[in-house]
Amino acid sequence: MYPNQEIDRRQVIENSPDGRRETITETRQDGPREFSFSAGTLAVVGVLALIAISLTFYVVRNKNANEEANRQAMLEASRANEQQQQPTPVPVQSQQPVIIQPQAPAQPPVIVHEPVASVSQEKSSMLDDTTIQDAATKRLNDDPSLVYVAVIVINGKATLAGSVGSVDLKARAERVVKSVRGVKSVENKIEISNQ
Repeated sequence: MYPNQEIDRRQVIENSPDGRRETITETRQDGPREFSFSAGTLAVVGVLALIAISLTFYVVRNKNANEEANRQAMLEASRANEQQQQPTPVPVQSQQPVIIQPQAPAQPPVIVHEPVASVSQEKSSMLDDTTIQDAATKRLNDDPSLVYVAVIVINGKATLAGSVGSVDLKARAERVVKSVRGVKSVENKIEISNQ
């Protein structure tokens, strides 16, 4: 018997001159069916939900780790590029003038001053690039839609890399970096991802 089924049994006895007759009638009525989950079904749904949440967490975590690794690789590549581009400083000799004696005594001696090495100028350029890069990175990170954009500055030239969701965001990142004081030019290598 089903839980929502009602059975009505009736027994009718007729006494007639021909004899006695007994009739049994049975009526079944189905009531509204109740829908319920079994414990096994609930357990399966719970396990599937946990698996879906775990997969989502894993994908998001991997994406963030990959983007951070890409940023670090770009920074290391730019530093290596800076080191290759920088000439090795020439040791500065004493700052005394060199006197060349002319062969003819009638001419006055020619004094040649050696130029002061531009080591301090190169160091200040490196410091300026680092300062500019830090300022540009801060401005990009202030905008939540541009946090996946990395910037590298070498000799005042900023290179943008990363991914954004639209052409407008790519252009906005370029405008933000161009507005940083000391940026001479911007090379925009940002990719547009369809999310």
